[in-house]
Amino acid sequence: MRNKKIVMAGSLTYKAPTKIGIHHYASLFAKNGWDVFFLSSQLSPLHLIRKQDRIYSKEKLRLWMRGGELEGNILSYSYMTMLPILPFWSSDFFVKNTLNLTFPRLTKILERSGFGNPDVFWMENPHLCELPSIVKHNLLIYRIADEISGFEGYSSSILKKHESAVRSSDIIITTARSLFKKHKEMNLDARVMYVPNGVDFTHFSVNYAPEPKECKMISKPIVIYVGAIAHWFDQELVVQCAERLNNVNFIIIGPTMVDVSKMTSVENIHILGARKYNDLPPYLTNANVGIIPFKINKLTESVNPVKLYEYMAAGLPVVCTDWNEIREMQSPAMLARDTDEFCEYIKSSLEIKDKTEIISYAKNNSWENRFHRIKCEIERYLGK
Repeated sequence: MRNKKIVMAGSLTYKAPTKIGIHHYASLFAKNGWDVFFLSSQLSPLHLIRKQDRIYSKEKLRLWMRGGELEGNILSYSYMTMLPILPFWSSDFFVKNTLNLTFPRLTKILERSGFGNPDVFWMENPHLCELPSIVKHNLLIYRIADEISGFEGYSSSILKKHESAVRSSDIIITTARSLFKKHKEMNLDARVMYVPNGVDFTHFSVNYAPEPKECKMISKPIVIYVGAIAHWFDQELVVQCAERLNNVNFIIIGPTMVDVSKMTSVENIHILGARKYNDLPPYLTNANVGIIPFKINKLTESVNPVKLYEYMAAGLPVVCTDWNEIREMQSPAMLARDTDEFCEYIKSSLEIKDKTEIISYAKNNSWENRFHRIKCEIERYLGK
């Protein structure tokens, strides 16, 4: 009996330093006997030239030049297009034809790899919304993890393609209640599911890990943030907390996408840059509090933060800004409405000794639990 096959189309490569939901689901499909084609988004000569794209393009170029990379049941690939979709270059023509000008043809790569007619096509990247229309499949799943209209750089053409793909999907997986409600109210033919993010509990719940080298000179207590430093990250809030709590050190880990000079000038804020997923547990284990200092806007209102589960799996109390989805999660996190509360909650979190509730919350929200729900729905649809 042949393995079932799934094409999973996202943005990042399978071995990207940042590991998000699609990576965990791909690993779990493979673990459960599926063959997985893990497709990361576009590569082009322009991506190799543009400075802000190079951080992600090196690994994509390696995969493209190798014609893909097989690891267990997962075949990773990134495609080269001569007609890339970029913020300044995303008209209807580009969006419709970007996949017709891949080299070699993406459809040929899929067919040659045995994925020309997969059982399931799993989509997460709006740039790839045209692909399911040219690849035969039995079941189309669209996992929506963000309110994409809240991102900068998505043109009206991309948003139209996204809307069309939503309407042609068989299953819509939403990670936030606001996204679930929005798509439920659209009267789609698809089965709309609310499946929040989760955590690889075993990976993060280590009792002891040696202190990372660059942290040895940073005195405790340590407040940590792990994630992208982008336009939704409230630098002003972090700076004010660091200045008020000058006996606390703030460690910031993650790719930097905006000017961070406000933070670098503060003595007790330490910006370490991106770290690989496998290297993160020691940083969390040797910290005292995890923070999620997000601005409240259209984008963050629909964010179900993976980092909250990961912090808690490591036994860290969590302080967040207060938005709708984080409130609905009913976690042990402390939700701050302003700078004063954020600072006070950090101070009170440093006093927490019993981490039982925190750790239990993470353990009950594992990726395995999420996967089981989705797997049951897929089997119901495909008739096992």
